[in-house]
Amino acid sequence: MRRLALGALASLLIVACGGTAAPAPAASTGAPEKTSLRMGVGGQTQLIYMPLTLADQLGYFKAEGITVDIQDLKGGSDALKAVVGGSVDMVTGFYEHTIRTQQQGKFIEMVTLFDQYPGLVLLVGRQHQDQVRSIKDLIGKPVGVTAPGSSTDEMIKFLLKKNGADPQAIPTVGVGSGSTAVAALSSGQVWAVVTVEPTVTSLQSGGGGKILYDTRSAEGTKAVFGGTWPAGGFYASTEFVKQNPRTAQAMARAGVRALRYIKTHSADEIASKLPAGFYPGGDRQAFVDTLKNNLGMYSETGLMPADG
Repeated sequence: MRRLALGALASLLIVACGGTAAPAPAASTGAPEKTSLRMGVGGQTQLIYMPLTLADQLGYFKAEGITVDIQDLKGGSDALKAVVGGSVDMVTGFYEHTIRTQQQGKFIEMVTLFDQYPGLVLLVGRQHQDQVRSIKDLIGKPVGVTAPGSSTDEMIKFLLKKNGADPQAIPTVGVGSGSTAVAALSSGQVWAVVTVEPTVTSLQSGGGGKILYDTRSAEGTKAVFGGTWPAGGFYASTEFVKQNPRTAQAMARAGVRALRYIKTHSADEIASKLPAGFYPGGDRQAFVDTLKNNLGMYSETGLMPADG
């Protein structure tokens, strides 16, 4: 498993390193094998996956000669199933999927890293805040995740095992992201929810959620996972990357260009390039404030950190 994981890391380094050299059109290295590509993503308007939409809106995919059809799915596990099953060519999702699928004899690899840490946050609903002090207090209680088997679900299982409990001791409920997750927690359908920005800020500002575990920073990530935990980015099957190396390289270049844009522009400028659907409840300023507080999450290079 360790050798396989290192192999996936080596592939990311090769492709993303090429992507950092220059954001030139694909003509400099040969046209991509695919001029249209199906991209799956589990929750497009989440900040962790924002570079995907930004690259699309800024025309970086088209500059590489590729038209990208973005298919917004309920959660990361649905996106993973789609790429393994072949209904999409590539996914914007979490790196840990590349490790877990190896247990099933499936091989996928990340070619561009967006997020230096996962940004996952576990919040307890208003009705149960006095009853919950740790993950153990949620045993036997329903907890919302984007989708069963997603990275939000895996965080629950990891915390349970870390605290000496059965990883299956908490029944998780797929509540999606955004307004559906807010409704599930606010209504009491679930005791707690694992979600990401901008939903986290929406729940906090409305007084509907108290943070129990927070991985929106390097320090918080280390406290939960014990070290560096790189998260979202572009991944595809190893077979796809081998058969379409110029396409994978072109997508890496577009992804890195989006990361550079994020690092060289203000939160307000970035927001102006995104569809209004990214603004929770239509509140653009709230989105800008949330994005500004989380800009440090994004990678500058698209490369996997050495200790990831």
